[in-house]
Amino acid sequence: MPDILDDVWESDGGEELKEPSSFDIKKLRDSHIKRGYLDGVTKSKDTNLQKGFNEGFPTGAEIGLKIGKLIGILQALNLKYGEEDDELRENLKLAQHELLIQKVLTKSMFDPDLNLQGEHVIVKKWISIVEMHCKNYSIDTRL
Repeated sequence: MPDILDDVWESDGGEELKEPSSFDIKKLRDSHIKRGYLDGVTKSKDTNLQKGFNEGFPTGAEIGLKIGKLIGILQALNLKYGEEDDELRENLKLAQHELLIQKVLTKSMFDPDLNLQGEHVIVKKWISIVEMHCKNYSIDTRL
């Protein structure tokens, strides 16, 4: 008489799995299937998350540096000329709002391979605004 614990899934290798004969065995089988699925999903997420970070970081860093430079120039101009230039003051406030990281690095700006789709529209807008203010005060910056 074969012992049921010799083969938990009640199969003898090459045959199709039979329906478990008890509730406990079915529950154990379901538990192993779920655990295997979760382990696979977790491993896949870890691998893809690191890959996505490695591929997306240079683009994000480049955009972040541009934004930092734009905000920095506007802040410096505001310190020197902000009291008499309402437009400059308002542009600084607006830039600080529009150039928040969560507004700039949105999915819609990137293709599925995490490549920027053309020029970044928001950054491009602010480059022209900052260049205008720099020109007004005869400041040479290379954006």
